[in-house]
Amino acid sequence: MDQPVHELPAELAELLRLGEVPGENHSFGLLSGRCSAAQADSVARSEALLRIRESRLYLRCASSWKAFCPEFVHISGTQADRIIRMWQLHGPAIFDLKQLVRISSEDYRAVEPFIQENALHFNDEAIELDPQNSQKIADAVAGLCRSLPPKEKPAPTVLERLASLDKQCKAIVSEFQSIANLKCQGEDRLRLELTLNCASAALQQIESQHGLYPQDPND
Repeated sequence: MDQPVHELPAELAELLRLGEVPGENHSFGLLSGRCSAAQADSVARSEALLRIRESRLYLRCASSWKAFCPEFVHISGTQADRIIRMWQLHGPAIFDLKQLVRISSEDYRAVEPFIQENALHFNDEAIELDPQNSQKIADAVAGLCRSLPPKEKPAPTVLERLASLDKQCKAIVSEFQSIANLKCQGEDRLRLELTLNCASAALQQIESQHGLYPQDPND
């Protein structure tokens, strides 16, 4: 069971009318202490969170946004920011859908074009965004996500590339050593020397061009 939150200062409670958004008849539930992260994912509550944060109303009863959210809204500042960001990016439709099916903001961007007039359009069927259709909506969302092209992998970082290069270098050195241990003669030996010299010269050129191993001026 949720623990009751601290009582809001009367001035803020009166100003927000318990978190109601102008034109809406939804209570934000601040005084009850029952505004969970799931409950906060609604249109009215998202608007209220945005209004409180952007108007800095939280400073009337807390030292910061991060202090205000867990004490008076019962969610973290990070959760509140995420809810606000989804509202700003996608509007109310994402909250209607999230009440029926688990969906990430990334997947919603793919599904969003198929939502029209409070219905999800899939396979020539308009599925109304209604709790009774939650299973059909979940299946449709899964089908739409499966039809997306595979996600592009992020480019590796420099450290990741160097780690991979280190493994390759060790493998190359080991192969050179293995071939040298064969005590090659004739054309095989000449080719080994040529390949080794070319690799060594190329690496030395990289060192010289980029000053990776600068000479000591006192030498």
